[in-house]
Amino acid sequence: MAYLLLLLCLFVAACGGHSPAAPTAPVPTSTPPPRQVVIVSVDGLRPDALVQSGAPNIQSLAARGAYTWQARTIMPSNTLPSHVSMLTAYLPQAHGITWDDYLPARGRLTVPTLFTAVRAAGMRSAMVVGKSKFDYFKDTGAVDFYAVAQGGDDDVAGQAAAQARAGFNLMFVHLPEVDLTGHASNWMSASYLERVTHADQAVGRLVSSLPAWTTVIVTADHGGGSRANNHGSDDACDMTIPWVVTGPRTLRGYQLSTPVSTTDTAATAAWLLGVSLPPDVTGQPVTEAFGAGR
Repeated sequence: MAYLLLLLCLFVAACGGHSPAAPTAPVPTSTPPPRQVVIVSVDGLRPDALVQSGAPNIQSLAARGAYTWQARTIMPSNTLPSHVSMLTAYLPQAHGITWDDYLPARGRLTVPTLFTAVRAAGMRSAMVVGKSKFDYFKDTGAVDFYAVAQGGDDDVAGQAAAQARAGFNLMFVHLPEVDLTGHASNWMSASYLERVTHADQAVGRLVSSLPAWTTVIVTADHGGGSRANNHGSDDACDMTIPWVVTGPRTLRGYQLSTPVSTTDTAATAAWLLGVSLPPDVTGQPVTEAFGAGR
């Protein structure tokens, strides 16, 4: 009998009688969040107005990210040529838009833009603006959603927040009223500073609608006040702009030491999104804001 039991045990072992191994549970994988960048341009915003008005939302973004109050725009320091430089990384001598209104008969936007690079990478982009002169960007066909909001900063921020919920990789948001008030009441007037406070509130509402992984750049196209109710010169009042970037990869409360130009805005956004601008652009990514070169 003992011999038979031994044979039975050997037979079971030979036929794989060991208990089967427990199935291995699949290793959970996390999908990285999409790359998202929002550029907010507060038209005509002087950096010293942020200090005088308080601007708690923009100041909070600076405290959570990297910033400079000494960034520089281009000449001529006007809305359209400056924004073309901001969103292409080219100087006006290269992009050719030196006038300040939508005049397609005078010339088109022919250089590649940040939106062109985003489209080429299979990503989506949106623009919500407060002035129709930005139609130059719509005409390129590279922007997936384009809207000119007619109701001022609140309307712009509301439409932009809706687009944020719809999904995007790049969004450009233009708040027009600070500049309009500067032209009407002069830069640094009580009305101007009140409008800066209102724009800051619009920025706060927009940012609160964004996913936590979004990187936000807040800047301006120009300052103003070198001449009564105007801008456009090479005076420091007109040329100096704020530049703030905050997101999951930025340093916190870090004041930038390297000079920043408005052309660096497009280059930084492209770097964050992993898309390529042409090699001859002037702008460079502000990698210091993310700890590079420290």
